[in-house]
Amino acid sequence: MLPYLNPALTVEERTGDLLSRMTPEEKIGQLCKIRGFNYSKRNGNTYTLTSEFKEGMKNRPYGIVYGILRADWWTGRNWENGVPPENIRVAVNLFQEEAVKNTRLGIPFLLMEEAPHGLMALGTTVFPTGLGMGATWDAGLLERIGEVIGRECMAATIHSPSAPILDLALDPRWSRVEECFSEDPHMVTRMAEEMTRGMLRTGVNPTLKHYVGGGASEGGHNAFNAHLGEIELHNKHLRPFKNCIRAGAKVVMSTYHEVDGIPCTGSYRLLTEILRDELGFKGFVTADAGNVELMAIRRLAEDNAAAGAMAVKAGADSESGHENLETTGANLAEAYRRGLLSDADLDLAVGRVLKVKFELGIFEHPYVEGTPELIVGCRDHREVALETSRKSMTLLKNDGILPLQLKSGAKIAIIGPNADNLMNMLGDYSAPQQQKDVITAFEGIKKEADEMGVSVVFAPGCRIRSRDKSGFPDAIECAKNADAVILVLGGCSTKFGSVTIDPVTGATQVPIASDEENDKESGEGTDRATLVLSGVQSDLFQELKKTGKPVVVVLIQGRPLLINELMDDANAILLAWYPGMFGGQAIAEVLFGKYNPAGRLPISIPENVGQLPVFYNINSPSRAPYIDSTGNPRLPFGYGLSYTTFGYSNMRIDGRKVQVDVTNTGNRAGEEVVQFYLTDMVSSILRPYRELCGFSRVFIPAGETRTVQCELSDEVLGYYDQKLNFVVEPGLFTVAAGGSLDTLIETQFRLK
Repeated sequence: MLPYLNPALTVEERTGDLLSRMTPEEKIGQLCKIRGFNYSKRNGNTYTLTSEFKEGMKNRPYGIVYGILRADWWTGRNWENGVPPENIRVAVNLFQEEAVKNTRLGIPFLLMEEAPHGLMALGTTVFPTGLGMGATWDAGLLERIGEVIGRECMAATIHSPSAPILDLALDPRWSRVEECFSEDPHMVTRMAEEMTRGMLRTGVNPTLKHYVGGGASEGGHNAFNAHLGEIELHNKHLRPFKNCIRAGAKVVMSTYHEVDGIPCTGSYRLLTEILRDELGFKGFVTADAGNVELMAIRRLAEDNAAAGAMAVKAGADSESGHENLETTGANLAEAYRRGLLSDADLDLAVGRVLKVKFELGIFEHPYVEGTPELIVGCRDHREVALETSRKSMTLLKNDGILPLQLKSGAKIAIIGPNADNLMNMLGDYSAPQQQKDVITAFEGIKKEADEMGVSVVFAPGCRIRSRDKSGFPDAIECAKNADAVILVLGGCSTKFGSVTIDPVTGATQVPIASDEENDKESGEGTDRATLVLSGVQSDLFQELKKTGKPVVVVLIQGRPLLINELMDDANAILLAWYPGMFGGQAIAEVLFGKYNPAGRLPISIPENVGQLPVFYNINSPSRAPYIDSTGNPRLPFGYGLSYTTFGYSNMRIDGRKVQVDVTNTGNRAGEEVVQFYLTDMVSSILRPYRELCGFSRVFIPAGETRTVQCELSDEVLGYYDQKLNFVVEPGLFTVAAGGSLDTLIETQFRLK
């Protein structure tokens, strides 16, 4: 047995031995991340690798494969030509066999897939998107979500799913805000750390993204410059990375934007001095797709070869994906030929990749074993998805109409472009779905209504972005003949169109919408200058209000949209974000009172775009007003209603333990999200007036009281000072607790 194949040796010994046997071309191959969906073909249930791929492996054996299972409008993979659960073992093992059996050294691939809210593959479990998960305010639930994603990845031998998302959602104009957990660094840290722990427990190792600060990009533009000083970078944007790395994450993805003019992927300061030296990261960095070449496009490097060398020397070990194998690795090979990269540079980067492969046991277990189709999308996993959908439901307004109290024989009009649009329930980074696997709002409401003897009529009224009002008359007629209207509005994060069933074969068909019918207004690469409801959705709402019938609005969307007119004129508003595969069931359960909502806003909702940013944690009690607008958001971070009420009393501090009594003062059992905020009364740098320092989601029966506590750790009490030293300064602190920023009670303590 060659030493690098001997599991009895240390990872360092195995890595060193393998490096000593590799040629420069083989080393460069290990730094290449290829797109698996480009290099396999399906004929029935038979999969073959392309001749281009096999030839490429002879010339430069590659190290990482991304997207063997990925299916969406971007890859062009679907249920007809992609990899369904029952074919995972065949498709994945085909790639691994090529690496293990048909290359000189037999180095297996490290496999990556997207998984921000579930493994992005056919037939998997689909959770609410990031803001929906954040809206649960339940860190323990995020650990279970991480476990589900990890189990489904492990079943397919996906070694490093691309999740969790650690960006802060600071500007709702940014296209990727839907992927984020929250605008608050403490919440993002808690949620991401727990998801990471859940994944690690299953044996996979997450790819943390996006490093670092992309949520603060200029003007909400994706991949633009982020104007961040290092104090802000350390106290906000690096916090979740620090904790997830400490938990055991070994892969980080560097992203497109620049921080203070220096590209993340080419920054030695960010990738080596901070990530590795300060945060203790011991794994490897992979660049986001097209990211390395972007440095040449932006005139930071002379050409792509120089950009490749710049990235590797900075600490980005794996180059980004390419459209074809001809260019995969070519930049690094040219950089090495020209002397821009040395053997020592290659050994350092390749050693990091190989070390992770050895640590994950890929050499010993390269192949899919067992029956992944029994694990992927199984009932237990879907139960966690349903629970997440329920907990994400956030009630923004209720004049008393909810929960709906309708007698048998009554009629509901379900109207709106998102009422019965299957793919619009899921958000970006979602695979095409079987119709049987997703419950739309219409389907969920109709099921509940049928059980009550309430009839349902439906009309879409309009599309998300189109200006066409030809559907208005049918919608208005439905409303006039109904006792109540449920209007389902919002956004769209997919280029998939309406899902249909083939009448002959019964197969689900998920077509890609034409440019004229594409409703996508959120998700990666879809930044917005305005935040109004797209198309004629607002006009539809106003026309329905004219009927005099009560209108309950359900919002299915990926980013905070302006809802002033809805807050003023709707009878109730339920925010579902993109609620996942069971979103329709969760929506219906809330509307009819089977589930008491307790979701809270993980991000502030602005009054208008001109106020941006409106995130809550600023250094004064409120934002200064403009001459023509308030400075404060329409709805603040942490806001949300319930079908019951809660009171807070008897707040006290013992050492670093804060306790408060929370009483359900209503007549209905429910969950309360108890929020704790910290104010440092004297500090050497400006700190936010309110900083979330703890939160807990607690079930309390009607009339009962629960004591909820928060531990004030060094992590929440301290901060990075002007010299970038982490300090916990003695002095006076204020701690506040409540169900929202508007209902806090306070006490003070002195830290010695």
